[in-house]
Amino acid sequence: MAAYFSYFPNVYVGEGLEIDDTFKYRLVKNIFRRVKTREVLDKYVTSFESYSISDGETPSSLAYGLYSDQYLDWIILLVNNITDVYTQWPKNQAELQSYVADIYDDPDAIHHYETNEVLYNGVVFIKSGIQVNENYTTTTPDGVTRTPEQSRYAVTNYEYEYYLNEQKRLIVLPQAGLVDLIEDEMKELLSYTPHVEVDDYGNKKTNASMSSRFIKNSAASTGSATI
Repeated sequence: MAAYFSYFPNVYVGEGLEIDDTFKYRLVKNIFRRVKTREVLDKYVTSFESYSISDGETPSSLAYGLYSDQYLDWIILLVNNITDVYTQWPKNQAELQSYVADIYDDPDAIHHYETNEVLYNGVVFIKSGIQVNENYTTTTPDGVTRTPEQSRYAVTNYEYEYYLNEQKRLIVLPQAGLVDLIEDEMKELLSYTPHVEVDDYGNKKTNASMSSRFIKNSAASTGSATI
């Protein structure tokens, strides 16, 4: 199996547009090609399994364990809409403690308050976990008002970040039989449609023009941003 960017098509980028230079081109990956996750996955929604990430697991280690190929980590990230593993993948305990210490002066200070569960005649009247202010109190339909301590509880900075981190553990994983289908779908969606600018190898080349040179040099002479 191939790594994620291997599925992106190539494009020739013009360079050498300085005065008296001939037009030159460099073949690069067209990273501006995009596909929407839902276009790839909507039809396969029943083929995913819920999973909770354990400390130390990475996208590549999960891909290797599931599909015997660490380079299929991009599939796990794609199906979960994860674009930044540094902020969207769960931290281990040591990383979380270090992170909280960095962003808060006091990790044990109160971040916010949340409601306690309140029953009325055996039925849930107030759900637990609703964010409220410090002075919040619960008044039941019979007119009884509870104290703030009975009505809400404090959530510390660390507890808040711990909760957010735990939510990141909950992902879905495509079943092994779905991987080939996702790869084929990606190749089809990322490839260029037939065009005179696409060669026999699937590489796209838009010829640079004299106007490109004129615009670049004019912008440089006036101090404007280069287009």
